[in-house]
Amino acid sequence: MDFKTTVKPVYFFTTLIFFISITDLFGQEAALVQTHNGWGYIKKDGSWLIPDQYLKYDVDRETFFSGDEANNNIDLFSEGMAGFAHYAKWGYYNYHGEVVIPPAFQSVKEFSDSLAAVKQDGKWGYINMKGEWVIKPSFREAESFHNGFAEVKIGRRFGFINKAGKWLVEPKLIQAFGFKEGFAAVKPTTEWGYINTQGIFCIAPVFELAFNFKGGAARVRAGGRFGFIDTLGNFIVKPEFYTAAPFYEGFARVRIKDVCVYLNRQGEIVSKEGYQYAENFSDGAARVRLEKTWGYIDTAMEWIIPPTYDAAEDFVHGIARVRINNKWYFINKKGEFLFGGKKFDGAEDFCNSIARVKVNGKWGFINENGEWVLEARFENCRNFKNLKAYMAPDPDLKIIPHVPGMINFVK
Repeated sequence: MDFKTTVKPVYFFTTLIFFISITDLFGQEAALVQTHNGWGYIKKDGSWLIPDQYLKYDVDRETFFSGDEANNNIDLFSEGMAGFAHYAKWGYYNYHGEVVIPPAFQSVKEFSDSLAAVKQDGKWGYINMKGEWVIKPSFREAESFHNGFAEVKIGRRFGFINKAGKWLVEPKLIQAFGFKEGFAAVKPTTEWGYINTQGIFCIAPVFELAFNFKGGAARVRAGGRFGFIDTLGNFIVKPEFYTAAPFYEGFARVRIKDVCVYLNRQGEIVSKEGYQYAENFSDGAARVRLEKTWGYIDTAMEWIIPPTYDAAEDFVHGIARVRINNKWYFINKKGEFLFGGKKFDGAEDFCNSIARVKVNGKWGFINENGEWVLEARFENCRNFKNLKAYMAPDPDLKIIPHVPGMINFVK
């Protein structure tokens, strides 16, 4: 492929353009799929946005962006741009499927706050959507911008820069998480605290471990136990729990010895019993396990579906997927089977009213009526999404690896 001739030039006009396409207003919807030819992006009508010509797609971004080994890879879209590799060099597609930044970088990350971290000559810097350097490559590591700031690493220490490349916090931190709700959890020496967007410690570094704020509350560990603090650094839930997950829909799941329970924002245990395992609330329901089977409770902590299933996933717009005898079904909140009880070899949650399902070894897509959008003919696939949206990582998955004493909720 000759990228010199396929790159679409960008022109700026002084005259008013009256016609704006629907995809420019609302974004293009497409899904990353794999055929026997390779990975590409397909639209709902079955036409290709980006042909199935890429050999590799890896959901593990740390492995995927290894850089020098990258040859013929494609990535997820974020803010209308998707990275791709061609002969060990990376560039970007836009959401029209046009190559707008030719492959010239050792490695790239997703666009966020209209900038992307890219690697050149062994150093990381930031480019805009025209491929122009905004911050020249000078960092050992670089994360995406969030709320106007990004974590970068020089030598063995982390710091924060703004979008002009100026230091908010000089690289003196041992570790740091990105900004969330106006705060960033940072570790300057042996303990964690929080800085604000002025780079000032607003919550002193006194915690053994600290995570991002979510809904005005943050998980911290003190004395070997987890609790929650508010934005002033005061405990709203005392550190008494072996593990803790963030608040979702007003409730947080925590572990007390060998059972999981739910707390409200006052720190009160509201569960009516303990569970072997519990998940976050979603769409007004939470999936929990007793013995070897899963069921669902509502926010009143009452069973809406007793433990019945070998596996169960979250409700999304009133629909959840469950597994019975190695087959997947979709149910409503009454526990009724949807789509005439149709069963699948594999299934994923609905996203933008479309779910990916597996039949006879192939993947396809159905709508919320159980009708085929694209019949099962793909080797693998990802969700249909608005390509202009930001591909936000889950901040609760961004955890420092191998933290001593940290016990995650693992199925």
